[in-house]
Amino acid sequence: MLSVKYSHEQYQSFVHDFLNMYFIRRGHGRIIWTFAPLIIKLWISDLTAIVFLIRDRYSSSNKGAPPKDVVALFRSLILMTLSGETSITKWVETLQTNPFYDILSGFIPADYLDSHPNAKRDKFPADTLPGVGAFYDFMDRLIRKDRMLHRPNIRKHKRKPKSKQKKNQKYDSSKPGVVKRLVNRVIKYADKPLLDTPESTLNQILKEIFVMPSASQGILGDIDVFNIAGDGTCMPTHASHYGKKICDCKLKPGQTCDCKRIFPDPSASWGWDSYKEQWFYGHSFHVFSACNSFYDLPIHLKCVTGERHDSVTGVYALTELVQLYPEFNFYSAAYDSGYDSSYFYLLNSFFNINPVIELNERSSKPDSRSDLYYFDKNGIPHCKACNHKFRNWGLMKKSFRRKWLYPAQCDNCSKCPAKSNWCKYTPINENPRYFTPVLRGSKEWKELYKRRTTTERIWDRINNDFHAESAITYSRERRTVRVFLGAFCCYVDAWFKESSLTIQDIFPNLPRLVA
Repeated sequence: MLSVKYSHEQYQSFVHDFLNMYFIRRGHGRIIWTFAPLIIKLWISDLTAIVFLIRDRYSSSNKGAPPKDVVALFRSLILMTLSGETSITKWVETLQTNPFYDILSGFIPADYLDSHPNAKRDKFPADTLPGVGAFYDFMDRLIRKDRMLHRPNIRKHKRKPKSKQKKNQKYDSSKPGVVKRLVNRVIKYADKPLLDTPESTLNQILKEIFVMPSASQGILGDIDVFNIAGDGTCMPTHASHYGKKICDCKLKPGQTCDCKRIFPDPSASWGWDSYKEQWFYGHSFHVFSACNSFYDLPIHLKCVTGERHDSVTGVYALTELVQLYPEFNFYSAAYDSGYDSSYFYLLNSFFNINPVIELNERSSKPDSRSDLYYFDKNGIPHCKACNHKFRNWGLMKKSFRRKWLYPAQCDNCSKCPAKSNWCKYTPINENPRYFTPVLRGSKEWKELYKRRTTTERIWDRINNDFHAESAITYSRERRTVRVFLGAFCCYVDAWFKESSLTIQDIFPNLPRLVA
């Protein structure tokens, strides 16, 4: 039966006593001073709530061996990510040889019980060191591997596409009109929750342990007027795209067969990386970030196949986000041109979110069908005769349209019969791509869209600082856990920067000992 073995205050007392015993009393206080940021990060991070979030993943029976402390396992994985280690096996070897990481994780060092054979184990609530299997078992429970619907790993080999996409163009393997069908389905069944995904539990952990405490501290900004941004990234897999042959075909050199093969990562597929302009074999990850946060923090993550287009992923991700955070009042959402679809605008409006999306130059532009005015690239009307811009008279929310007054120069112009007191209305529902609630090209629109780069900085931190992409994994589930660990560490770093706690507050005599 899973339960909280010891509180966060008890963990702090455990860390203080054992670090003092192993390092300060033995004259190795310099190690404490060197790794002070790492100690403070875990000292201020209360992770005990994870027990209540994954309690149903474990048996409620008291029979059998009790499970390892999940809080310590979770803390140790975060410590591993902060330390730059990507291999679970090497991390366990580090724990077995370095008591510093054992203590910070919340485990009793390996040599302590050997050197204290008469010590009572019940004196310390902490567990002994776990093995490699304990970490993998814990990760499997986080992604609900026991209830996942796996794709069959036996299928035909798909060759790498030869033709390249155009510059800055994303690969789209979906059928025409799929965004329309998905949006209509979401609106029709808006009162029903979506099905669980491998990252559902991890998103719940992200919310309860990291996002909501940060929101209460004011790190995320005003949750009553909450601005977000969404974007995806490519994540190659280390699994081979060739697969393993299981047929008995006897082929001559240069020949190939179309028989089915075994693939270690059946959910991976070929996708196009528009930034590097090359094909990759793996998955795509989507993130929603808090735009008003100074620290560029993620609030929702989703993993899909590499071939899926961002506009399709955005429908699912946005719906999950709104259902996950009923406490937040989302004001705007910024996206790149990959989400420039009329029905995706309507989905944002359905959730009362103002979409701020860059226009796709290949898409159609609005036609005024009038001899008096025309629309520019931002959907703003201009007078055809004098080329002056119409005056924006504001958004009429009740009628879902924007009011425009003709240019003031029309009173002194004889080129057309228009007058300055004439007005023009642009209904938002008529063309939501151009006639947006936040006027495209306005100062507010530019300020909101400028914060879309928070998603790029998040992926840069997760992949480069926390090595989620370089970790050698062969499945979507393992990669998902690594990406979420990087997201958790983003919050731990933000808490550390906001905290005024110093290592002298924990060990007052440390400066004198290392001087």
